[in-house]
Amino acid sequence: MKIPVCSPVIPENAKKYVCNAIDRNWVSSRCLDEEVNYLKKLEEGFSQYIGVRFGTAVTSGTTALDLAVAALGIVPGDEVIVPDFTMIATVSAVIHNGAVPVFVDADPGTWCMDATRIEEAVTEKTRAIIPAHIYGYPCDMDAIMETAERHGIPVIEDAAEAIGTVYKGKMAGSIGRIGCFSFYANKTVTSGEGGMLVTDDEELYTKAAMLKDQGFGEPRFIHEEIGFNFRMNNLTAAYAFASFEEAGEYVKSKIRNARAYSELLAGIDGITLPPRGGDDIVNSYWMYGILIDERQFGLSKTEVRKRLKEEFGVDTRDFFYPMHKQPALLKKGFVKDGSSMPVSWRLWEKGMYLPSSTDIRPEEIKYTADALKRLKKRG
Repeated sequence: MKIPVCSPVIPENAKKYVCNAIDRNWVSSRCLDEEVNYLKKLEEGFSQYIGVRFGTAVTSGTTALDLAVAALGIVPGDEVIVPDFTMIATVSAVIHNGAVPVFVDADPGTWCMDATRIEEAVTEKTRAIIPAHIYGYPCDMDAIMETAERHGIPVIEDAAEAIGTVYKGKMAGSIGRIGCFSFYANKTVTSGEGGMLVTDDEELYTKAAMLKDQGFGEPRFIHEEIGFNFRMNNLTAAYAFASFEEAGEYVKSKIRNARAYSELLAGIDGITLPPRGGDDIVNSYWMYGILIDERQFGLSKTEVRKRLKEEFGVDTRDFFYPMHKQPALLKKGFVKDGSSMPVSWRLWEKGMYLPSSTDIRPEEIKYTADALKRLKKRG
């Protein structure tokens, strides 16, 4: 049996909506035909789902983050607090805007940014905090927002991995000043590439929508700001909207699949399961991650991954490599000498995620769990 780590689900209406846009000849980022204006349908539908007033579709989760930083007016010399344990897009968005990333270690229980360490990272140059909800589990947003509000610092939620994640009754991405989402091929809602910036702040929304469209003003070719071309086109939006229509079922599937993994893997020495949350937290389990303790399990994470692939056909992925160890960031001088982030380093050393496709079959989950048990038995 061969099991990919994650493959996208083709939405039922994807071909119909894309063909509709082609047939009506509205394929760019501009559409004046309400029937096939999938950009408008997606932006309005997704922002309503998240629980905010405004959404603007962009080319990726990365450009959503770039746009959020730019819309807040962050400039060279400013500092932005970011997690050390994250995908590099969280950090590159800061650097693209000329600002300086300031890294905070992960929380060992949630794998997200450690909210108790943010205060010590704040300086007079701090202009924003970007917590990233990791693998579908939310950050401690109450603590983060309390620190941010005390210092008058806006929060940008990197919710690329958290479509359907709920924190104390609120959707991830709706709690900070801005929320950023990804529609990459392995995300819960997908269009191959694509993303969304959401906010309740009308002024920020207007600025972001202007900046993503080359900074066009009125009249059109007068530019008060240097903008970007981060526009999503209507063809991509058609596919994304078809995927979004099924988001509720996708999230239920992710949670059901995670529950099956947890039941099958519970009690195995050397395997730490992902954080589950509680009554007021819904982990959407974008990816089902585990930690492998070599001393207890008998094999390192690297050896487990290798043998799962070679002997059982099960594909997996490493956890994120810590930002303070990234060669590009070291080369550019963004990492302070002697920086130590022990939790994010331990997550890298021990962490991997298992096949997590939305439509993974129960027998594939059981096969993967059985393969891990067999590796454990052999040692």
